Amino acid sequence: MDDEKRIALYKAAIEQWGETAQLDQAIEECAELIVAINKYKRVAFYGDSGTAEDAIAGVKEEAADVLIMLEQLAEMYGGFEDMKALKLRKMEKQLRL
Repeated sequence: MDDEKRIALYKAAIEQWGETAQLDQAIEECAELIVAINKYKRVAFYGDSGTAEDAIAGVKEEAADVLIMLEQLAEMYGGFEDMKALKLRKMEKQLRL
């Protein structure tokens, strides 16, 4: 999907469900990623049941959902270019550490 279609999809979601619902969705997706990361840690490092591959797949799935919501937040609050500029500034700061 190209950027134009993706942005149109985000705008439609924001219009359909509203800003508050999308903020709640972003929170939910972040929470699900936290749970998936904890599950991976339990499987990979503490010997809980399940496979590391399945746990990694869960992390990837939830991370994709979070990325979608982050892009929606970027659209809601200034667009992708603002977010890219902030991200680059933070990465440059990290390089100086």
